[in-house]
Amino acid sequence: MRKCYFFKMLAIFSVLFFSAQYAIAQYTVSGTVTDAATGETLVGVTIFDSETNSGTSTDINGEYTLELPAGETELRFSSVGYITRNVEVSGSNGQTVTLDVEMQSDVANLEELVVTGLASSVKRENLANSVSSVSAEDLTGTTSPPTIDNGLSGKFPGVNIRSNSGAPGGGFNVQLRGISTLGAGSSQPLYIIDGVYLNNSTVSNGRSITTGATGASEDNGANRLADLNPEDIENIEILKGPSAAAIYGQRANAGVIIITTKGGQAGETEVSVQQSTGFSKALNLLGVASWNEDKINTLFGSAAEVQKYNDAENSGNIHNYEEEVYGETGLMSETNISVSGGTSKTRFFVSGGYHYEEGIIKNTNFNRGNIRANIDHNLTDNIRISSNSSYTKTDNQRGFTGNQNGSGASMGYALAYVPTYAQLFPDEEGNYPNNSYFDDNPLAVRDLAENNEDINRFIQSVSVDADLLATDVSRLSLSVNGGFDFLNFSSLIYLPEILQSQQARANPGDVVRTSDDNLNTNLQATLLYNNQLNSEIGLFDLTTQIGFTRFAQNQRREQLRGQGLATGQKTIGQSAIQSVLTQQTIEIVELGWFAQQEINFDDKLIGTVGARIDRSSLNLDQDQYYFFPKASLAANISNFDFWTVDEISQLKLRVAYGQTGGVPNYGNTFSVLNPVSMDGDLGSVVSTREFDPELEPETAEEFEFGADISAFEDRISLSATYYQKNVNDLILDLSTATSTGITAIATNAADLTNKGIELGLNARPVSNPNFAWTTDILYWHNDSEITRLDIPEAVQGGFGVSLGNYLLQEGYSPTTVVGIPADPSGSGSPLYTIYGDAQPDFQMSFGNQFTFLQNFNFNFLFHYSEGNYNVNLFQFLTDGGGTSNDWNEDSGDGTPKGLERVGMLPPEAYVQEASYVKLREIGLSYTVPTETLQQIFGNSVSGIRLGVSANNVWMWTKYDGYDPEVSTFGTQSINQSVDVAPYPSARKVLFNVKFDF
Repeated sequence: MRKCYFFKMLAIFSVLFFSAQYAIAQYTVSGTVTDAATGETLVGVTIFDSETNSGTSTDINGEYTLELPAGETELRFSSVGYITRNVEVSGSNGQTVTLDVEMQSDVANLEELVVTGLASSVKRENLANSVSSVSAEDLTGTTSPPTIDNGLSGKFPGVNIRSNSGAPGGGFNVQLRGISTLGAGSSQPLYIIDGVYLNNSTVSNGRSITTGATGASEDNGANRLADLNPEDIENIEILKGPSAAAIYGQRANAGVIIITTKGGQAGETEVSVQQSTGFSKALNLLGVASWNEDKINTLFGSAAEVQKYNDAENSGNIHNYEEEVYGETGLMSETNISVSGGTSKTRFFVSGGYHYEEGIIKNTNFNRGNIRANIDHNLTDNIRISSNSSYTKTDNQRGFTGNQNGSGASMGYALAYVPTYAQLFPDEEGNYPNNSYFDDNPLAVRDLAENNEDINRFIQSVSVDADLLATDVSRLSLSVNGGFDFLNFSSLIYLPEILQSQQARANPGDVVRTSDDNLNTNLQATLLYNNQLNSEIGLFDLTTQIGFTRFAQNQRREQLRGQGLATGQKTIGQSAIQSVLTQQTIEIVELGWFAQQEINFDDKLIGTVGARIDRSSLNLDQDQYYFFPKASLAANISNFDFWTVDEISQLKLRVAYGQTGGVPNYGNTFSVLNPVSMDGDLGSVVSTREFDPELEPETAEEFEFGADISAFEDRISLSATYYQKNVNDLILDLSTATSTGITAIATNAADLTNKGIELGLNARPVSNPNFAWTTDILYWHNDSEITRLDIPEAVQGGFGVSLGNYLLQEGYSPTTVVGIPADPSGSGSPLYTIYGDAQPDFQMSFGNQFTFLQNFNFNFLFHYSEGNYNVNLFQFLTDGGGTSNDWNEDSGDGTPKGLERVGMLPPEAYVQEASYVKLREIGLSYTVPTETLQQIFGNSVSGIRLGVSANNVWMWTKYDGYDPEVSTFGTQSINQSVDVAPYPSARKVLFNVKFDF
């Protein structure tokens, strides 16, 4: 009986207790959040109360409701692109309080969080480095770039991005703050996506083997960044130099690009469906010269050739083969679907997309299908787990363009020699005639040859964050994250035996099959301690981190070739001659330890010191650790008490220093035994390459100074940065006497310096509900100079000094373009005559966004490059073939221009200024008003946006090529401005519609 009574009393007490608690929680705050400039309601604004750890977000009408305990508290209103607001509110039991909030656009991005360590971040207003960032809106808001690197061009200072090819699927050379290596290590930035070290290599497919080009760098390959869907990206941060990237150690000489994908937010499930459809056309066809009897007699001296011309004229068979090959209209389509949402405990973002793109050359295309699942889960109040998974399937047919050295299978190379009266079309039975003007029929190559790449890729990252200890003023946490990037690459190069160039060979029919499996894995563990110290002079925020990293790469590559194919066969087994071109396994392991201390004095002085030690199996001494320090200081002058200029909201001075490393190429630090047959027995011989027994990895150190100013309620901001980046112990080959039996020794032979200025102006000149205008103006330039050279002066790259090379000489930039004649003026003068520099004197970009009539958005981006030079060997070819568009024009002395250029020393005529102005992007979109959506769909549709956009829209240049942004040699650090019959770039136009549910 007593037991029953006890339980009854316990039940009554529980009801009374929880009812009291419920009564206390009856205070409700609600309201609407709007844009202070336009008056538009804002969807998805997060409202958070740190006292109760509760929050909500605004709905499609910009409205919110939140229950709070009676009393006074402070609510935090935050949204991407807006300045966070902390608003005090109070209420009593049962009361409903209305709190409407206006939010100011964060034009200067001062609220943006920027990575400062491997487990920490800081608000941009406290940052001591020049770190550029590109948001999802910046990347895909105006247009839908097919690849990420394509969408970065012109959007941040301090970078030189060159398109290696206009082929679908891209191919880009990215250099941050000038030259970072002369050949050893990577010339490309380190890419990290959701904490995973990304493989962005250009995988050789063997095209150059079949065409006679000089090497794998001329394969016209795409970077594997093309496998990522830009629509999945939330944010990209660019650490341009060692002062910002030092914490990433020995792989960061060329800079670091950090990619963060989208995640889910607590709240209602949101579904987004986007469809883009459009087309592409050649941006700049050069045109071809006309022909007449006098010209034919000059070039050929043949009556039979004159007769061919007359017959073609009389029958109307004059053809513009440039239009025939490059004049296709490529169709484009992209579909993206995403679902996101969750609770305060579990958030998710799931997406799928398919990109289809035809090229401007028949039988070239780029197809990419991808799925992604990002999940964040709070296992407990103190343990959080995140998993980001993506799978991509990419198919790419890249065609045959570029250099081929007279061996066939390059459409562009052959077109240079094809006159308009040539008859190259197939007959009714599909038989292609031989091309009597060159060694291949370009139409047959286009229609019959195959250059296909097939990629399967899986990227997985996992992170665990645990709060180990927490007090009112401190927190100790452990962050463990890692993942892998698995890339399976397979390709087919197929030249059928019926091609003209193949018929001239002893074993016609050529096939190369490549298989490349690459697995990158990395693991990182960081112990992070945050502590606040109150003192008489102010508040100190201290952030200490210490951790460990491990990176491993495993690559297995096989490349097989078959020559003398059976009719209609593409398999190696159906060939007369079978060979193994490459069979290689590469294993790389790297370990690192790092520590960093950040001190923030009341948001007035922010200092950071840190260091990292790394070792790598690529180094000569695999057990030796190398030291990479960093230090920085930012002073927010406007936050000090003596500052009284209300119009200037931020005046920050900053200085930073850091060191990074560059590991040697695989094979530079050991001797290779090559197989050889001796009297029918298998043996081995030592490689003719050697290495310096004191070889060290390359290192870079950088000093950076800058200032950031924001004024007039952050409606205008200016950022200015000066840097000097010294790259030391560059690894080059030392040539030796032939009598030694050694052809080259890898040694630390050079130092170089990059100096530059970066300026950025962001402003919102007009801001009202009916019209708002935001503008960005960027300016940057970089100067490079070799300051030490311990090997003999030389030239490198290109195709020789008679056509144009790059100078390797102390006191000059390694991008200096030189050629014959040799300079006779003696010591201290360049080896050869200087014709220009591949690096621009400066670059600028001008981006604008206009919002008008509340629902219309108009954007455009111009990019200007001044003073860069290219080696235009395609015009050298077309002049030789009589097809240059201005070949017939009189040079003033009665000699045709094309004939005159051929008679000149080639560097003088064909090293050409390649300055340009490009309209990179332009877009117009319309967002259907919320009221209209509710009238038509009720609450089932939260947003509809319609738009039309284009990229690579318009170009002005004096350069006599398809595009001044060209690189026959892919991503090589120096050999970046040689133009040999490239795939022309294309203008792409898209019509877009997006539904949000």
